[in-house]
Amino acid sequence: MIIDSFKKWLKPALAIFIGLFVLAELAYWLGAGNTPAGAGSGNCAVLVAGFPSNADGSLHPMQRMRVEVGATVYRNHACDRLIVSGAAVHNEHVEAKTMAAFARELGVPDDHLIIEDRALNTWQNVSCSLPFLENYDRIFVASDTLHIHRAKRYLCRQKPSWCDRVQVAGGHLPLSLAGWAVPFALHELYSWIRDIAVYERSSPNNVPTCPARH
Repeated sequence: MIIDSFKKWLKPALAIFIGLFVLAELAYWLGAGNTPAGAGSGNCAVLVAGFPSNADGSLHPMQRMRVEVGATVYRNHACDRLIVSGAAVHNEHVEAKTMAAFARELGVPDDHLIIEDRALNTWQNVSCSLPFLENYDRIFVASDTLHIHRAKRYLCRQKPSWCDRVQVAGGHLPLSLAGWAVPFALHELYSWIRDIAVYERSSPNNVPTCPARH
C-alpha cells in the first residue's frame, strides 16, 4: 500500500520538478546579460556582488563564477577598479576577502582592487559600493544572469541619475549548482514581487543604507 501510494505521487512530483527546472533554466537564459563586445576606453568600474564562502572559508562555485565574469569585464574594458562586495553573512568568513583573493589570482592588481566588507545583502552591495563608483562613466555589475538585473534595479533606485551608465555582465550557474537553479530562480522571483509590492512604493526604502563599520 505504501509503495503504491509512493509510486502514485512520484510521477507528478517528478514532472513538477522537471517543469520548474526547465522554467528556471529558461529564466536564466532569457536573463543573460552579455558583456558588450570590444575593448573599452577605460574610466569604468566593475562591481562584483557577494555570495557566501564555503563553511571552511574556501571559494564557493558561485563566487568563482561571479569573480571570473567581473575580472573578464575589468580586462576587456580596461576598467580602473574592481570592487568585490560582501561581509561575513552566513558564516565567519568575509565574502569580499575570499573573492578578492581569487581576483588577485586572475591578475587584478591590488591597487585596482577594492574590498567592500560591510554589505549584508544585495541592496547593501550597491549602497556600500556607491562611494567607489561615483566618478566613472560606465559601471558594470557582475553576477549570475538573474541576480545582475536585481542589482542593477537597486542601483537605479538608489542613484537614478546614474542608471544610464550602468551595464550588466552575467554568468551562468556552474554545473555543480545546477540543482540550485530552481530555488535561486524562485528567490529572484520572490524578490522582484516583494520589491514591486512593498519597497518601491516607499521612498524611505529607496534610500541607500550601509552598516557602520565596527
